[in-house]
Amino acid sequence: MKRSRLTAAALSAVSAAALSIATGSAVGQNAAPTGATAATAAPGIDGPPLPDVPTDGADPNAAVISQQRYSTVYEGKPGEIAGNPFVDAVDGVDADGKPSRTLLLSWQANEDVASANSQRTLVRSVDRGYSFPSGHAEGISGFYRKLRDGDILGVEFIPAKVIDSHRVTLLQKRSKDGGRTWKTEYATFTTDKTFNAAFDRGIRVHRDILEDPQGNLLLTYYTSYEGESAGTAELAISRDKGRSWQRYATIFPPMGNRSFNEVGITWAVNGDLVAVSRSHVGSTLSQLYTARSADGGKTWSAAVPVSIATASGEPAPQTGVMPVLDLLPNGIMTLTFGRPDNWVAISPDGLGHSFEQAQVTYRNYPDQDTGTFQRWHGSSGNGAHAVVNPNRILQVGDNCAPSWGCPATDSGFQVDGEYRVWKKFIDINGPGVGRIDLLSKYHNGAISIDTDMTATNKHLPEMRPVGAIDGSTDWASSAVRTGGDGTGRYTLTLDRAYTLNKVGLSLHPGLPSSAVVEVSTDRTRWTKVVDTRSITSYALTYFPIDHVAARYVRITVNDPNADRAGGAFLNEVELYSTTDSFENDAVGYVPRGYTNAIGATVTDENTDGDGHALRLADAWNDATAQATWASDPVSTQQLRFRFQSIGYARTLQFITNGVTASGATVPAFQIAMQSDGRLAYYDAATRVWTKITTADQAIPQKQWHAIEVKATLTSAEVFLDGESVGTVPPTTAGVTALVGHTFTTTGTASTYDNFVIDDVEQTGRA
Repeated sequence: MKRSRLTAAALSAVSAAALSIATGSAVGQNAAPTGATAATAAPGIDGPPLPDVPTDGADPNAAVISQQRYSTVYEGKPGEIAGNPFVDAVDGVDADGKPSRTLLLSWQANEDVASANSQRTLVRSVDRGYSFPSGHAEGISGFYRKLRDGDILGVEFIPAKVIDSHRVTLLQKRSKDGGRTWKTEYATFTTDKTFNAAFDRGIRVHRDILEDPQGNLLLTYYTSYEGESAGTAELAISRDKGRSWQRYATIFPPMGNRSFNEVGITWAVNGDLVAVSRSHVGSTLSQLYTARSADGGKTWSAAVPVSIATASGEPAPQTGVMPVLDLLPNGIMTLTFGRPDNWVAISPDGLGHSFEQAQVTYRNYPDQDTGTFQRWHGSSGNGAHAVVNPNRILQVGDNCAPSWGCPATDSGFQVDGEYRVWKKFIDINGPGVGRIDLLSKYHNGAISIDTDMTATNKHLPEMRPVGAIDGSTDWASSAVRTGGDGTGRYTLTLDRAYTLNKVGLSLHPGLPSSAVVEVSTDRTRWTKVVDTRSITSYALTYFPIDHVAARYVRITVNDPNADRAGGAFLNEVELYSTTDSFENDAVGYVPRGYTNAIGATVTDENTDGDGHALRLADAWNDATAQATWASDPVSTQQLRFRFQSIGYARTLQFITNGVTASGATVPAFQIAMQSDGRLAYYDAATRVWTKITTADQAIPQKQWHAIEVKATLTSAEVFLDGESVGTVPPTTAGVTALVGHTFTTTGTASTYDNFVIDDVEQTGRA
């Protein structure tokens, strides 16, 4: 589906014409203002805006950040410190054995003083961060990683003790049961340099634990060495699963009196390591710097300031703390940081050379200027994020910085002056609107998997055939074949035939591999649509497909590293089609590609087990819920979709839009399911609705049904659940081309219409 270059005025004209309802009202009667200018909704720190005025969805062919509303994870009694939260995510399964992400979220309970010992509270979520338990366990002020043996390792921010001028003892926690219980352990970190005796306890571990393709652990930390002009940020390595650590490389050496400390680090899609660090000039907080390594962290490029462009076009922040980097499964790199406020930005190409669309995610500061750093009072800007879905992160932060953020002398806070830990989901979707929700369909029994990649591991429950469609690109979350010849075959039987236009593949994480993708409609004749050649996967790589029909998708992996690296891996698969299932859209937002929308948002409720759908909800008596997809002119156009009514049984209109010789945009075929459940079409000249289905064919509420409209310039055949129910004449005479579709509810006087629409497919031919 392609968006056309129709004007906002033309789109408004379509929507106005669409308001002729089942009661026989005139075109445009009681309509919303037709001269309204469509405006792109700007994401806000409180979540998606209410689309009660004409609003466009975001660009369907670009990467988009969409913030959800924030909520409170923890607020104790007044004055109880709770701030500087961290969060990490690991793969696992939920209580039903389905793939999930376990989140380990902790926050600081002690004052923010360099010499203070950590007091940390740890909570655990097993449902991708939607809920956290009320009970709290003793945690560490550190960072967590799931290892290839199934252990979860956490390393404390502050060492337990200094052994000598080259060694410290690290406090660590290790869990063998998915984070339910923990054992304390100690590990020695050794450097070949000499600690500056003035630096408290030698080093600070901060912020990330990564695993390289060989299974070694990489850990960032900062310190100060004798003879150096300022603080440095470095990389440690462990070759024994975290039981000992050695200095591996300097990432950010001192630059005169500029020191570096907190470091976020991640893999880029090309296998580079990308790091972003907080910096200080003397004692003054300064900007974020970045460096990269092309050899697994051994050597690093010279540090340069991070390139950040804001979503608003205003200047980017000139300071920053707590940078956290992640490469999402969809190949987009995320950066969160703070001070002042909390921020998110993305690198759409996954390379991390620059970041764009930076926007505030949380803000709390006082309006009474009582000190030099008053603008930094309130929320500390510290926080973190974890990847919870292929296109979603959970960001956490605080409302007041521990000990110094909300002094009694400050007032007029944007939120308030209480200690509180908050969380917020942020959707980060890449190009394309036709992603098929393979995991939901698998759980519903709508699709099946046939594969010889059946390896399992009792310590890694995420390693199994469904691991290749679970939305995670972590190492163990894969379909794996062991003991073979390095090949593996993985076949998906889809719930119906789709016209595929893109496939995403992640093969053996971090190591070269290749795959061939074939499709079939009958499982007898196969067509090769993708040959990846040799690729090294750090996230999904997307391959275009030339609109090929497929009921069966077969992926054959050839993994040259199978013998030495755990088997032949298929890490993750995504399929995209010409059917818009809204899976690559953010809940609460106007779906991407739709324009002139009112009351039209993506939902994850009432979706019949699929992940997302389009909801049309009419809550106003002076407007109508509506959304338009505009496309290039064609002479024939087919519109297919599924829907159910979950509100009052009124009217859902589905309109094939057209243009006349004068260029006017009009309803070419205006068809509706009316309040009695019967289908009807509208004649604009006579202003009369004519029924095309009988009472016996009435569509009941809260049941899914399929509609198809096959339109030419002179007539349209209408199908209900695959059966033809009639051919209707044009609503408006003189249409010269068909240009998309509009969904709309009943007239403006009525309210509480509520329809859920899914699997929308519009095709056409010039």
